[in-house]
Amino acid sequence: MNKLQFIESIKEHHVNFSSRQCELYIERAANKIALDTNIVKKTFLISSVAGTRWYSLDTKVLRVDKVEFNDVRIPKLIGEPLIEDDEFKNPSDTADTPLTAPNANALNKRFWMLDSYSLNPYRTQDYNFTNDTQTDTDTDASNSLRLGIVEKVNNSITRDGRVSDYQTCSITGSSNVRVYAITLPNEFKNIEHGAALSEDSGVTINSEFSGPLADIPKEFHEVILYGALFFGYQNPKSFNADMIGYFKNEFQQGIKDIKKFERTKGSTGFIRPQDF
Repeated sequence: MNKLQFIESIKEHHVNFSSRQCELYIERAANKIALDTNIVKKTFLISSVAGTRWYSLDTKVLRVDKVEFNDVRIPKLIGEPLIEDDEFKNPSDTADTPLTAPNANALNKRFWMLDSYSLNPYRTQDYNFTNDTQTDTDTDASNSLRLGIVEKVNNSITRDGRVSDYQTCSITGSSNVRVYAITLPNEFKNIEHGAALSEDSGVTINSEFSGPLADIPKEFHEVILYGALFFGYQNPKSFNADMIGYFKNEFQQGIKDIKKFERTKGSTGFIRPQDF
């Protein structure tokens, strides 16, 4: 089913819903499926910069499974480096400076790590005791994960009497870091008035699905519909306890089927020993 067919099916149950409301319930159901089953997998390309340790990831990334640097798999760092490269952006933080760009090393022992702290503080506060005033500065920040790339070089960094074996990435490249991640599905694009029907229907001009319908396999689109109807019947204007119970069961069973699909598609299973 494309998006228009989804909306028509939802409106058979919820005649007062707008098309945009239907889209939101479809997206909500798809997000729930992605969170519970990890079925949406994507790769992202990042360009490394010498002297830059942290790189922001897409806000839809839920988990990173593996990372390749120059087409070579690199391991995940256990723990974290003792000395941080000061890349935090704070208008008041003028005393600290980032570490100098490291020299390239022949060992190329690189590791990746994850962090959920934003590079930009949510808010900084400056208090003027003379005028008894406080100035709050909001900065652009997000809760997205960030990816760190470090290189292991013995005694490479010294600061405040401490020594660390992990320096910031020393290589500048173009789309040389590939990130394999579990993500949330995309939303439907907001098509302006007058757009072609083929685009507004949730199908691109080359007849491929778009939005969450493109990220979740077609054989599970019916599960998305069950979820959208389940969430729709929770709306106070359409509340129906019996229908909530029915579509909740169908939705949860569909999620179980997707989990089973995910477990079996990449493995051959195992032989369980039996006693006779």
